[in-house]
Amino acid sequence: MSKGGPTSTTWQPGWNGGKTTSIRVPIVLKSDILAYARAVDSKLKTDKSRNIPMLKGDFLQEFTLGLIDRYIEFKRHNYHPNQNSRKLDTSTRAWDELRKFQKLVQESPELLKD
Repeated sequence: MSKGGPTSTTWQPGWNGGKTTSIRVPIVLKSDILAYARAVDSKLKTDKSRNIPMLKGDFLQEFTLGLIDRYIEFKRHNYHPNQNSRKLDTSTRAWDELRKFQKLVQESPELLKD
């Protein structure tokens, strides 16, 4: 009968890419994160360069674009009107770099690789 407490094993936690760690993720993201991890794992089995491309529809791409959208919505929600404008206008020069980054992530994510 087990007495509880830590036990020793003959194996160390590992993965094709090296050591592993446990993480806590929201349940709603679990399937997406596991799918991404499996895709990375299968890529590393065939390509030892450890170069995982960010393809269209990739989890990281979708996550990044979602963050940009959430940031814009946050700014829109917390916008304080002034005498020049009554609502947030993301077509101004101040938003140029964010729009360029958003377009780059959408259309050419491979350019962001190391």
